[in-house]
Amino acid sequence: MNTDQSTTPYSGSEPRYVDLNPTPSGAPSDPMAQTKQAGAKLRDTTSTAIEDVQNLASTAAEEGKAYAGAVASDASAVFKEAVESNKTAGADAVVNLARSAKDAADGIEGTSPQIAKIVRSAAEGVEKISTDIRDRNVGELFDTVSDFAKRQPAAFFGCGLVAGIVLSRLMRASSRSA
Repeated sequence: MNTDQSTTPYSGSEPRYVDLNPTPSGAPSDPMAQTKQAGAKLRDTTSTAIEDVQNLASTAAEEGKAYAGAVASDASAVFKEAVESNKTAGADAVVNLARSAKDAADGIEGTSPQIAKIVRSAAEGVEKISTDIRDRNVGELFDTVSDFAKRQPAAFFGCGLVAGIVLSRLMRASSRSA
């Protein structure tokens, strides 16, 4: 009785090898071919993993840009709102300054009518500046101030000096009354 299960009869003259690790159907039984196939599979898996990592990185970068844009937009809106409210407060302060100048002009009208006229005229100019501040947006105001500073640097410096003195006195007066 023959215990060999193969379909070809064994002649006994050539060596017979038994494959202890049978390969699945369609896989090569040659070790070199198996190595090549494993290498190809590894390359495919690696390239797929690299593509996945690149896609994840790209998605993360896009989401990061979108988030940063949203944060910047929100910060910009908050900043603009703060600047606008301070602009309005500044315009109100300028109007109050003009009213104070007009009150001072009324007080000295009887003793110095010429000086009262000059002070009243300056107060009206200050009121026009206040209206201009209210009616323009911050960008336009900045451009106007920049143009004035370029055309009249000495006058710009003088206005800054006067504004600094006025603000310091207003702050001192408000701290005394508080």
